[in-house]
Amino acid sequence: MNRPWQRTIGILLILALALAGGLAASAWITPTPTVGVLRFENVIDTQTANHVINVLEAARNDAAIDAVVLEIYSPGGYATSSESIYHTMLKLREVKPLVVSIDTMAASGGYFMAVASNYIYAPASAYVGNVGTRGGRPMDPAIYPEELSSGPYKLSGGSRFDQIRQLDLVGEAFVSSVVFQRTNGVENPLALSAEEVAEARIYLGSEALALGLIDGEGSRTDAIQKAGELAGLTGWQTVDLESWLNMPAPQVLYFELNEAVERMVVQAPPNSLYMLDDRISLPGIVTRDDVMRHLVSLRPDASRSFLPTLPSSSAMPTWAGGN
Repeated sequence: MNRPWQRTIGILLILALALAGGLAASAWITPTPTVGVLRFENVIDTQTANHVINVLEAARNDAAIDAVVLEIYSPGGYATSSESIYHTMLKLREVKPLVVSIDTMAASGGYFMAVASNYIYAPASAYVGNVGTRGGRPMDPAIYPEELSSGPYKLSGGSRFDQIRQLDLVGEAFVSSVVFQRTNGVENPLALSAEEVAEARIYLGSEALALGLIDGEGSRTDAIQKAGELAGLTGWQTVDLESWLNMPAPQVLYFELNEAVERMVVQAPPNSLYMLDDRISLPGIVTRDDVMRHLVSLRPDASRSFLPTLPSSSAMPTWAGGN
């Protein structure tokens, strides 16, 4: 016959096992809250932007990801690619918190990415801002007597005045987006006018905080903490989004930012617009006769030269463009 104390111990053991089993089942049924982190360290071109967009869209649709931190180190890049990332980030922010941590630099298109988040952190010594666009020096198209076209701008797409106007329109849209997002910042709204933002200055992180271009001084650790708080989490795990989603970054041979910029500009279509740090020179500078020969080479009958005799290249204006 069992003694009373033995029965008591048996009951306690059964309860302990049941409790442990319940906790294990609860942990299995209820996943651990998760903050996903993605680092972007590159120039913004079509390939790098496409990867960021795909990862952010996957994180948006992954119910296991409760909040996202995007760590940015970028001088900017293509205007269209920067804008595409911006809109993708706005979509993500609609369904879960998105916090940006600036590492060293988020200039031009890199800063355009940042303003789409709920909250921006940067170290005091980081480079922030440079809101604006840039592009090659425009020129009016040449008319070739040996060739007919349906319009004078069929080959180039427009006059030099059209190209300047388009540069201004893209720049104005960039400024408007920054002003709207930062003016509506909850904790540290923008203290600059649209005209001051359009000056395209680069600020230190400490200056950017005082002017409302960022929300706080801090690092990725602070950004992760903030993302968890905005998601209403009391405890969470942190995961690398590329590994979590099995979406590794493409193998792009960019070792230095200047090398990445050169690669991007060389591959750029004619008359590309950039949201790129103005302190970085646009490489691949070509002369007018080089561009004309390139345009002629794209025509079906490239074996015949339609080029008129041009002055020496040293006497012609230069601008950035593809080879």
